[in-house]
Amino acid sequence: MVFQLHRSISAVLGVFALSFSASAQGPAIKTFPLDPRSVYEIPVSIDAPTTLMFPSPLTAIEGANVTTRPETPASVLLSYVPGRNFFSVRATEANAKAAVNVVWKNQTFVIRFISGAQPFGSVTFYEDDTGMVNTGGLHRRVSAESLIGLLDRAKNFGVLSAQYPQAVQQIERDTPGTITLYKDFKVTLEEVFRFDPEDSLVFRLKFENTSEKDLFYQPQRLAARIGAYVYYASVSDASGIVPAKGTTVGYFAITGTPRGGRANLSVKNSFNIIVTRVERDAKLIVPQ
Repeated sequence: MVFQLHRSISAVLGVFALSFSASAQGPAIKTFPLDPRSVYEIPVSIDAPTTLMFPSPLTAIEGANVTTRPETPASVLLSYVPGRNFFSVRATEANAKAAVNVVWKNQTFVIRFISGAQPFGSVTFYEDDTGMVNTGGLHRRVSAESLIGLLDRAKNFGVLSAQYPQAVQQIERDTPGTITLYKDFKVTLEEVFRFDPEDSLVFRLKFENTSEKDLFYQPQRLAARIGAYVYYASVSDASGIVPAKGTTVGYFAITGTPRGGRANLSVKNSFNIIVTRVERDAKLIVPQ
C-alpha cells in the first residue's frame, strides 16, 4: 500500500472534466460512477469533513496541495488509513484548491477539491459496467471484490459510524431481530444493511444450535425469502458449522433480482432466512 503526497501534480491529458455541484435544496450526499476518463470536482469546506468512498480498498493516493498533518501548511487536510476503502478531506483555508490521484484496481481517478458554499458531506463511487446491455432494467454487474467490501463495511459499521460518521451516511440499517425456526436450530436476523449503488442487502445472522450434535450447512446456499421470491447469496462469510448447544454469527449478501434486474429491496421487508442443511457422518472408518 502506497500513500504519497506531492506539492505539484502533472497535468492530466486526454480526459474530459465532469463538474459536480451540490444543489442548494438537495442534501450534500452524492453517488457517482467510476470513470478513469473523468475529472471529479468536489466542493469542500473548513467546517465539516467530506468522505469519499470506493467499492474496495485503495492501492495508493497521490496528492497536490494536500497534507496529512495539521501542522503542515496545505489547502486541504486528508485523513486516510492504508487498507481502507475511503478517506476524508477538509479545507484548511477559505479559498482552498487541491487535487488527488486515487489508484484503484490498476486505474487512476482524478479528483479536484475546491472550497464551495454547498460542500459535499459524502461521495460514494461505484463501478459502472458499460459493457453490459441495459435491456429491461438490467443493472450493472457487481464485482466479487466489491461484494466482499460490502461485507467488511457491514461488519465494521459500529466502528465506522463512531469514528467516520460521514462514511456511513448512505448505508441504510435495520435491526429486525426476527427468528426463523428449524428443527434443532434457529436463525435470528440481527441486522440488515442496504447499499444502494450495488443494489445489495447484507444480513447479519446468529445461528443457535439446540441439539447435541454439530450442525452443518452450506454458506453459499444461504438465502432470504421475501414474499413469493427467494434471493440466494451473492457472497457469504459464514463458517458452515454451529457447534452442539452453541451459537455462531454469519453474514451474507443478496444483489439485484434472480433475473438480473434491480430489486430495490428495503431493509424494512419481512425476511425468512433459508438455510440448506448438510448431514455428515461423524464416524471415521479406518480400513484394517
